[in-house]
Amino acid sequence: MQVNILKQEAGYIKFNVKETDPHTLFNLLREELLQDDEVDFSGYWRDESFYESLVFQVKMKKKTSKPIEAVNRALERLEKQAQEFIDLCKVKIE
Repeated sequence: MQVNILKQEAGYIKFNVKETDPHTLFNLLREELLQDDEVDFSGYWRDESFYESLVFQVKMKKKTSKPIEAVNRALERLEKQAQEFIDLCKVKIE
């Protein structure tokens, strides 16, 4: 997976993600970011190559808020949820 920052300014970031299944993971990330009280907007679209690349953006409610920190917090919450799911499945399967 390759991530390139396309634009970064106060309270906003737009980045491109290549070489991955763009929809599944990033829809989860978008939804998780929208749960953050500091996030005003989170969204993504497939870029011109359509299949293995997307553009993701996050806009914060305050320009002093840091969108990269919001993305990191959302990823940490998703990681915790995934681990809880894995642990539950292991218990049920064994």
